[in-house]
Amino acid sequence: MGNVLQIRVMARTYDEAEVEKNWPYLVKTAWEEPQPDGRSRGVIELVEDLKDRLELGMIPEEKAEAMAESIRKAYELKLRMEKALGDWKASEANTISYDLEDELSVAEKIASKRKFR
Repeated sequence: MGNVLQIRVMARTYDEAEVEKNWPYLVKTAWEEPQPDGRSRGVIELVEDLKDRLELGMIPEEKAEAMAESIRKAYELKLRMEKALGDWKASEANTISYDLEDELSVAEKIASKRKFR
């Protein structure tokens, strides 16, 4: 790393449309339409916003109870991934990213249940 130039290892969603394609019920749970311009709608933002809405009581109670464990696990994985990136452990972060996406799929399955629509 130079005196002025900063080197980063980071995770970023390359195609935000893939987020909605893969987890449409989570997107509806996390984000109301229309969304303001300028805010990213990637995987990290989805996890953060789901956790915030859960903690603020903004998810209907029955749905929140069903999804709480999965949302918290996804958030913990996000934190672990960010720590691995901060420690320059890209390979470890990559492995965690798959676990995070898998956990979002678990939460999506819960969110998609007919009784929550």
